[in-house]
Amino acid sequence: MHHPQTEILEVGIGTGVLATKLYDNNHVVTGIDFSPKMLEISQNKMPNAKLLEWDIQQGVPHVLKENKFDFIVSTYTLHHLTDEQKVSFLNDLTPSLKRNGKILIGDISFESSQHLQQCKQKNEAHWDPDEFYFVYDEIMPALLATFNIQYEQISECGGIYMLEMK
Repeated sequence: MHHPQTEILEVGIGTGVLATKLYDNNHVVTGIDFSPKMLEISQNKMPNAKLLEWDIQQGVPHVLKENKFDFIVSTYTLHHLTDEQKVSFLNDLTPSLKRNGKILIGDISFESSQHLQQCKQKNEAHWDPDEFYFVYDEIMPALLATFNIQYEQISECGGIYMLEMK
């Protein structure tokens, strides 16, 4: 039985560490990143991938709205957006999802603001005040109107979100 290739969009593809694994397993990869240098490295690893230079702080690129993806993935990228920008960006990605498509996010994340504050105190010297880390209890209500959400805390300061359209 033939299975069609999975179409994947990686938001913040960087040097293609994750995407290359998917590409090497015959998945169709599209990636966006703000860094032309990182995109060049990715393109060398994945010559047939569609890569686009774009700053996600400007929202979702219009050219992506013509495509539909089985999965949209993002690792350690969305913490550059405020919570309001995260919610808006994720909602704006929904037209790019195929039926039963999923958004998978791995990022710096905490179950509650209390957990975030504990981590911040422990890591004060390394804390970046220009980043906006996920707090599940705070972002979940804003996403529930659009998505069914599964969340798993995988380390003291990291978590994985799986979003499916309702």
